[in-house]
Amino acid sequence: MSTRKFLRAAALAQIFILLILTNTGCLSRQRFNNYNWQLDSLRYYTRKLDSLLAVQGTDIKQLRIDLYTKTSELSQKFDMLNSRLGESETQITQLSRRLGPQQQAMADSAAMAQISPETRLLYESAYKNYVKGNYHEAIEDFQAYQKAAQDGPLVDNALYWIGESYAALGQLQKAVNAFQELVNKYPNSARVPTALYRMGIIYEEGKDLRTARFYYSQVVREFPNSPEATLARSKLQ
Repeated sequence: MSTRKFLRAAALAQIFILLILTNTGCLSRQRFNNYNWQLDSLRYYTRKLDSLLAVQGTDIKQLRIDLYTKTSELSQKFDMLNSRLGESETQITQLSRRLGPQQQAMADSAAMAQISPETRLLYESAYKNYVKGNYHEAIEDFQAYQKAAQDGPLVDNALYWIGESYAALGQLQKAVNAFQELVNKYPNSARVPTALYRMGIIYEEGKDLRTARFYYSQVVREFPNSPEATLARSKLQ
């Protein structure tokens, strides 16, 4: 039973008792006034309780409206982020297809043949961790490969995948640092156009459009015939 119903029932019970006592002649004037005062007090607190419940009901209704509004806003933001993520994934997929996976795999295999079996295992382990989504382990293994191979084959690739691993972890500044290090240390690497384009993507998603356009323009200017330049031109339009 709710508090409101309980108070009303109590009031009715007192009225009923009052009527009985009145009819039996057992009620004095003083006692009658006392009961009358109690009934007035009960009515007062009942009205006050009704008022408080009405206010609480209004507050709860407003809280429900606010909660619905916030949920709707968060849902819209999530849909927007999901859409941007899908767009980025599509662009990377297109880029990978244009790069020619078989040709890249052949180039990597040829480079692998030039390094020691122990060093090769480091690279293969790092790449497997990246593919599986074990990005922390991938970064550690690629860094270990860099130290073992020094400036040997696939060191530029290792640096590129370190950048991609950081990007996947959401550590975007570290990702940019890795990509920029690749561009600075290995300017002739086949990974440079992709690294430049990826930096443009990162800055664009971070709302720094000026810096994003700088990297897109650099791709177009320095690698005009690359697949990345085609994607960068569409971003600059």
